[in-house]
Amino acid sequence: MPAESATREQIAAVAIDCLATELKTSASGISGADVLKNLPNADSLRLLRVVSKLERHWDIELDDEAVFAATTVDELVAIIEKYVSGERSES
Repeated sequence: MPAESATREQIAAVAIDCLATELKTSASGISGADVLKNLPNADSLRLLRVVSKLERHWDIELDDEAVFAATTVDELVAIIEKYVSGERSES
């Protein structure tokens, strides 16, 4: 999917799918309000893998500080949305 046409809902769906796959849990059990580090099977290495997969999926490079500051799924989605929409430049 071209990044320019992605909606926030599509970005959230991809992020939740990546989280569910990497954390080996059900996507239906993940909501935007969930705290990333409290998701089942979450640890820093798995969450970094999720971020790496999301960067490859959207062909973007996220700011590490912004990613580490994100505490919830919604916050992570908002960061990705900024890069996908072109609001933030890739570094």
